[in-house]
Order: sequence, then C-alpha cells, then structure tokens
Amino acid sequence: MKLFLSQIKDIDKMPYYLNRLGELNIEDNNVVLNYQLSGNTSNKGIGGGLTIQDGDALGNDVTFRIGSLNTLTDSVLNISEYTNGSGYTNLGFVTELNDIVLQNTSTTSMDGVRVIKEKDIINGGTLSGETAYSGSNRYMKFLVKSSEQTGITPSVSDLLPGELMLNIADGKLFTLKGGSGNYEVIEIGSSISNNPSSGTTSGTTSSTPTIQNLVWTSPVGTSNIERYPSYGYYDYSHSMFIIRASELGSGSKLLHGLEIEVGGYTNGYTYNNQTIKLAHISDLEFGDNVKVDLTNINGVANLTSVKSGFNWAINGSGYQSIDFDTNFEYNGNDSLLIIWENRDSDWGSGFGWAECHFDNTYYDSWFKYQDNSYPTGYGTKDQSYRPNFKLKY
Repeated sequence: MKLFLSQIKDIDKMPYYLNRLGELNIEDNNVVLNYQLSGNTSNKGIGGGLTIQDGDALGNDVTFRIGSLNTLTDSVLNISEYTNGSGYTNLGFVTELNDIVLQNTSTTSMDGVRVIKEKDIINGGTLSGETAYSGSNRYMKFLVKSSEQTGITPSVSDLLPGELMLNIADGKLFTLKGGSGNYEVIEIGSSISNNPSSGTTSGTTSSTPTIQNLVWTSPVGTSNIERYPSYGYYDYSHSMFIIRASELGSGSKLLHGLEIEVGGYTNGYTYNNQTIKLAHISDLEFGDNVKVDLTNINGVANLTSVKSGFNWAINGSGYQSIDFDTNFEYNGNDSLLIIWENRDSDWGSGFGWAECHFDNTYYDSWFKYQDNSYPTGYGTKDQSYRPNFKLKY
C-alpha cells in the first residue's frame, strides 16, 4: 500500500503511520518536510528516526537521517530568541554525504556542533571561577578560554590539544605543546615554557631591547695566550668562545660592539680580513668533536656576522674596541657564542697575545690554526683560557 504525503494531515500521527508501514518511500527529488511550531511538541517522537534515501541503486545512495529528537527547555538552552515559549527541539542529525556531520545525542547537554549566527560570540569559558564575558550567552566549549586577572596562566589540565587561553589583562595567549602524556603549556609569541614541572625556561623574550650605553665585563685574567683571538704566527686561524647566560645576567641585550684586551703587539700591527660572528647556543661549554662549521654545537640559532672582512689595527696594549656593523639581540636565556675568523692569509712578525682569564671549570674556548688555507674540520677545545672581553649594549 502506497502512502502519499498529502494523506498525512497531522504530524502527530506520523509515528502511527510509520509504525504501520515500517518505512515511508518518497520518490520526489525535491522534498520539503515542514512543520509549523504552533502546537505542543513535548512528548512527541518518531521512533528510531527518519531516513531519506534516493534508492535509485545508481552509484552510492544518498542518505539523510534525522535521529534522537530531544526537547530542551528555554532555560536549559539559554537561547530564548530561537523559541516561542513552547520549547526548543534540539535535533541531532547526520548525513552520509561525508561533507557535514552535526550531531548531539545528549538530552541534558549543549555539547556538540551548533550553527551560529553572524552576531554570535564563541566563548570557551573562563579560568579561576570568573564570570564569562557578559556579551555572550553561548557557552561554546573547547575553543578559547579567558581570564581578566593579571598573572593567571593555564595548566595542562585546563586545555585540550589545539585549545587556546587568552589572558586579557596581560595580553598573553597560551596553548599546549607536545604529545599525549607529554604536554606542556607555552605562550604563543614566546618560546618561554610555562610548564611548572619543567623548572626551566628557555627561548626569547617578547620585548625588543634597545642600546643602553652599558658595558658587561667578563672575568679578568693576566695569562698571555698568543692564539687568541687571531694567531699571527699562522696564515689563518679560527677561534670560538662561549659566554654563559649565568655570566651575562638576566634580560635581553642589544649588543653593538665588543672590547678585547691584548698585549705584546708592535704598535700598528694589523690583521686583514677579520670577521666576527655571534650566535645563541644551548651548550654551556664546547663538547667533543666540534668542527669549524659548528657541527656538534647544540641549539645554534640567530647566527649573525656582526662585523665582516674588516682590517684590525692594534694600537698599544690594553682593551681594543670594535664596533659592530650589525647589532645582535641577545635573548637573555641562552649561551652566547663568539666566533672570530682570521682570514689574513699571511703571517707577520710583531704579533702579540690576548690577556686571558684562567678557569678550568668549563671548556670556554676552541681553536684551530694553519697555513696556506682556512681551517676546516675538528679543532681543540680549551678548558683553561678565555680572553678578557667587554660587551657593549
């Protein structure tokens, strides 16, 4: 027995018809099922749901299924603008077209997918028991959390992967980093870790430092070491030095020059074709198997040629000042690597030495020198001596 839509005069009787027929076949490809919300829809249902299929057996049949009709009150939904006082039918529906899935199978929760209007505000809730932003009555979960209290940061348990937390008072944005069982909270726009269990912080600060016309001075010694920073007895030399963050003090610094203490040079002695480079590294000292090309130095970042191809004329003993052509922004957290390349290509008499500090705690220095060509490959790490430096910032 065929049943036409025109025969169903009252939507309340649809469950009766479906119970009798088992299914309702609709052959029209343009079907609109419409119901005026003028009556009371409470305690009405259509059993397991309503399924519409094209049923032409050509290719993949298209199915649209409506299921789990839930009636929630206005007070539960907090969306009175969508209802007329008779209750709001919260439909969970899915499609097998693989383009849209909107589903809500709970009769007591708003969790799920909602279609929002242009003026709607997506609100993920708050931290510290704060009242949500008053401009929104849509409490969408797992999108963005917020706080208006200074210093509030989320913990790992506050966030889901991909979820954000905005501290409005501090202007900071947080999210999770890592994998399952190994997440930590990070601040977006800064690589500073906010994981309380880590006990450490690393990365760069968010503010840009400026020149303060100050000078940092390294520990001072009186050891005369000819190989630093350039070795005049050989055609070429390559030396490197590490200054740790614990020595430089807290806070970022805009480095615009350095001074190095020398002695024993003939007045006016000149090294040609010198280059100074700076970089951030994570190592506290030089390890084994370090090479000229920085192989086996960990965490090298922001490698910068601060002064390239210059001729260095040494006038007398004492600190020699060199101003950079390119400033270097030290981040205040990592170790600072100083690289000194001597590409003079010819040795010359009258060379002297750098005044160095002796300390056998760390391998602070590294060197390699040779004639005829610029050195490559492995060199020697030095646990004893590092030149007396001053950094201008």
